[in-house]
Amino acid sequence: MGTTARTCFAFALVLVLGAGAAGCAAQNQPNIDTQSALASCDEIMPKQVVADVIGAGGRLVQLEENEPDSVDPLVDRMVTDGVACGGSVNGAEFLDGAVMIGQLATSQKQWDSIQTEFATDGHTASDDFGIAGWVYVSKPSDDPSMGSGFAWRDGVLYYLMNPMMLAFVPAFAAEFADASSGLDQ
Repeated sequence: MGTTARTCFAFALVLVLGAGAAGCAAQNQPNIDTQSALASCDEIMPKQVVADVIGAGGRLVQLEENEPDSVDPLVDRMVTDGVACGGSVNGAEFLDGAVMIGQLATSQKQWDSIQTEFATDGHTASDDFGIAGWVYVSKPSDDPSMGSGFAWRDGVLYYLMNPMMLAFVPAFAAEFADASSGLDQ
């Protein structure tokens, strides 16, 4: 996907998600000692948010092929071994088959190893959004709302094309809302 398309998508996403983040209902954090089942693309985010981001007739669909320009091999593993969702508008792929959100069943031990690999590659955890363990793997500017990354909760490794999407993923919604409410004061 081209730089212009990513920039336009990120800008639209920030506008839509920024307006909706204040209305996110806080949810209980999952118990990190147990493993959650992977959500389907229809379940992972509220349908109205998807339609607002992608457009009328837009929906998240499970991708069956590796992303052409994947930012990390883990994203490709989400396609083959987990659930990787991309956008579709009226049956046509949105953003050239890019993974918008992905999930991969991952144990705490595996996550610890992945974080070590990230650190070796120069990707460190950030608390820009109040999400413990958020790791940017692509951050094209100093703006924390730009870039993609990973976070782990309850036996599931998540990839998000944009960190603002954390507000709508149930595993992170409460943390994101708590961090956002602290900014309002």
